Amino acid sequence: MRNNEANVFVFIASIIIGILIAMNISFTRENKTMFLSSKQYQDAYSYRNELLNDISNLSDEYTKYSNKLHKYENNAKNKKKIIEEINSEIMDNKKIIGYTDLQGPGIKITLQDASMEFVQDPFEYELRLIHNTDMIQVINDLLNAGAEAISINGLRVVSSTGVYCNGAFLRINGIQVCAPFYVNAIGNKDTLKNYMLADENHLKSLMLRNIIVDVEEDDNIKIPAFSGDIENKYIKSENK
Repeated sequence: MRNNEANVFVFIASIIIGILIAMNISFTRENKTMFLSSKQYQDAYSYRNELLNDISNLSDEYTKYSNKLHKYENNAKNKKKIIEEINSEIMDNKKIIGYTDLQGPGIKITLQDASMEFVQDPFEYELRLIHNTDMIQVINDLLNAGAEAISINGLRVVSSTGVYCNGAFLRINGIQVCAPFYVNAIGNKDTLKNYMLADENHLKSLMLRNIIVDVEEDDNIKIPAFSGDIENKYIKSENK
């Protein structure tokens, strides 16, 4: 009887030891190591940073809209407060679109065709004139510098603004204007001025063509509202 008990005990112990050995082999099995090339590592690192940036932006948006929702919920019983919030948001959107007069610090740029005295060569004559491509490049440089609002000879530059050559004139928002051109921009005045006068930007190339360029800072730039209609014929909201 005792021998049978001993055999059963040894049998059970053998099974347990076998299981433990199998588990240990499974747990201690070496993981395969994957080696990346320098390009694969760089791509993976860039993708990781992009995801982290997306997460940060989404978190900021969530906080913004969550706070807005809480404000509406807290003011649910105060219709007047809700209307004020909505009107404030509408006004902010109008500022961005261009439908309100604006003022703030920034810079004033004056552009005047170069002197044509003693100029006989047709190519040089063209170089001494301000063309629509010059004005478009100046606008792009201002936007790259962080300008928040721009006007040319009192005409507001918006997303639909076109600048075309029309003989001695430029046609902006369908209106003909002639030199001198007065370009006003609202933004950080030091940043705008330094950026626009940098060697790699277009004002420098205009100066090399003898175009008269003047840039001055101002603490109270005034830019009028856009007076036309902004029509969007093809874009529409995407339903998600």
